[in-house]
Amino acid sequence: MQRIKLSQAAPGMVIARPVEASNGQVLCAKGTTLSESLLARLERLDITHITVEGRPIDDGRPQKTIEGELAELDQRFKGVMSNKMMAALKGVVQKHLKKRHERLAAEEAAEADRQAQGEAGG
Repeated sequence: MQRIKLSQAAPGMVIARPVEASNGQVLCAKGTTLSESLLARLERLDITHITVEGRPIDDGRPQKTIEGELAELDQRFKGVMSNKMMAALKGVVQKHLKKRHERLAAEEAAEADRQAQGEAGG
């Protein structure tokens, strides 16, 4: 999944997270396939970013691995681990990163399964 500018979105991309208005109203549900008219409507509603399935836009940055993110986290907290609150905060962030990577891996596997089923059926 990738968060992109609405201007980068194209028809055929699939919404990975619900698109909400500033008041919290859901404008597009997860799984909605973008069309020209839907993109125009979102633009009129001043939606600036959306999250789509896959990584359709090459942003020039490699996708971070969990090992890389945890190493970066270790580096950021290196000088403050004697502070109990900072150590606890690091633990919370570690747990969040691990869960996020597990969720992304599951979503990628599900997407690969859907594509494989589509190719087998079509």
